Amino acid sequence: MSNINEKWSKYILRLDRETHEYTYGSWYDHYWNEVYDVFEGADQTSRGERIRIDELTEDEIKFTFFDEEARGGIEGVISLENPRVCLRGRSEQGGRNEYAWSRSDHVVLMIEEKNE
Repeated sequence: MSNINEKWSKYILRLDRETHEYTYGSWYDHYWNEVYDVFEGADQTSRGERIRIDELTEDEIKFTFFDEEARGGIEGVISLENPRVCLRGRSEQGGRNEYAWSRSDHVVLMIEEKNE
């Protein structure tokens, strides 16, 4: 195991996703979180979301996130100094009375220490 992989082996990436949708009187609420291992070259998929680790350095993890809305990928950097990155934070609403609608989609990636 390389020194970089060894350093990051005690951490995981946690992806939190929260989706709320209200359309014409009915609610759809969905919340989940998934855990991904951290190692150089990792390419892991869970629930349709995919995290690819592009590069590990002493201080940072460079990654690309994919899901049904980010098919081309969202590139980002996360570090121990900045252990929480918002990948998507979107809210929309419109209409009125019985034709009101509202949608929100929030996706956050975090570094956490493994609980072993």
